[in-house]
Amino acid sequence: MQINGNGRYLPGQVFSVIKLEQLVYLLLGLSVFLISGVSAWARPHPKALYTHSVAEGVFRVFYTTEGKHAVPADDVDGNAVPDRVDDILVQLKAADWFYQTQLGLVPPLKHSRYTQSDGIEVHVQHFDQGTGLAFDEPTKPNWFEGQSSTAPTLKIKIGSQVDPRLSTTPAHELFHVYQYAYSPFKTKWFTEGMARWLEEPFSRQAQFAVPPSPSSCRELTGMAYNANGFFARLAERQFKGFDQAAISDEYRQFVYSDGSPVIRIQSVYKFRPVKTWLERAAELGARESRRLGVVEGKWPETLQRSAQFDLTLCEALTKP
Repeated sequence: MQINGNGRYLPGQVFSVIKLEQLVYLLLGLSVFLISGVSAWARPHPKALYTHSVAEGVFRVFYTTEGKHAVPADDVDGNAVPDRVDDILVQLKAADWFYQTQLGLVPPLKHSRYTQSDGIEVHVQHFDQGTGLAFDEPTKPNWFEGQSSTAPTLKIKIGSQVDPRLSTTPAHELFHVYQYAYSPFKTKWFTEGMARWLEEPFSRQAQFAVPPSPSSCRELTGMAYNANGFFARLAERQFKGFDQAAISDEYRQFVYSDGSPVIRIQSVYKFRPVKTWLERAAELGARESRRLGVVEGKWPETLQRSAQFDLTLCEALTKP
């Protein structure tokens, strides 16, 4: 089920010292409240980090307009949602559209690992270091007014200082969720290297920087974002068999609050090997799960990040 609508937190209640009789009535009232099926965790603490939420499709963005974590208040279109939040949401929607319709990827919520999940939450907050995070385990949903489901959700965090018109962080973090849905591997050269390379369709850089590719699979261990050169070179060798048609005109629907386009490329064929890579990683993950006797989608974090699969994973990606 998808999550939709706007929400705003209700103010917290303040409790005072009460007499014994009042306490009895309070406990009786509380029991009725619990029996009614309204979950006790649904009301946020009065100092909850987020004060607003806005949703579209599978995404619900939580944000605040107050304090350290506040987003800029600019609202050019007057829709009562800050432009920063609108821009985060439109980049997420554009990336989701691009990954599914142009690359042929299966959306995360359609994978067996996440079929019980109810959507993707995006938490906008201040980061002292870094600009975003994506999580692979579904967790209890954040509360919002009008909430009707307690099903777990996937989580992404985006820095409130991130301006999506200048940053590819939302698309980058969303792609991690796709990676987690396909396979258990979280070694950084695989997750960060591929995600960095796939930022190009959303980047304002005229010449997207790509470092030299390592000369062998063994050199990938210990690499991270700088492994994007490996994926760029690998795509060059593999994309020749893919349809080289231009990107669908539907990409024009995705624009930022200032009218600038979200997607900035005209052709997508060089990115189409991504589907093959993720499917091969999924096949390898299934084989390793059987070999190790570990349930798919339930690998311990240390195993997901282990370098023991680096060589085998690289060989799976690079085979003809």
